[in-house]
Amino acid sequence: MGEEGFAEQFTNLENRIKEVVERYRDFEQTKSALEARIYELEEALKTKVAAEQRYVEEKSIIGAKIEGLLSRLDQAAG
Repeated sequence: MGEEGFAEQFTNLENRIKEVVERYRDFEQTKSALEARIYELEEALKTKVAAEQRYVEEKSIIGAKIEGLLSRLDQAAG
C-alpha cells in the first residue's frame, strides 16, 4: 500500500468518525427531548392524581353530609 492508500483509508476513517459523532449528537438531542417530555408527563400525572384525590375526598365529605341530613330528616319525620 502506498501513501495514497493510507491517505484514502484515513479519509474514510475520518468520515466514518464524523458520521458516528453526528449520530451520537442526534441521539443526545433526542434523549434530552424525551427526558423533557417524560418530566412534563410526570408532572401532569402528579397534578391529575392530586385532583383525583381531592375529588375522592370531596365525594366522601358530601356523602357523609347527605347521610347526616337524611338521618336528621328521618328523626324529624319519625
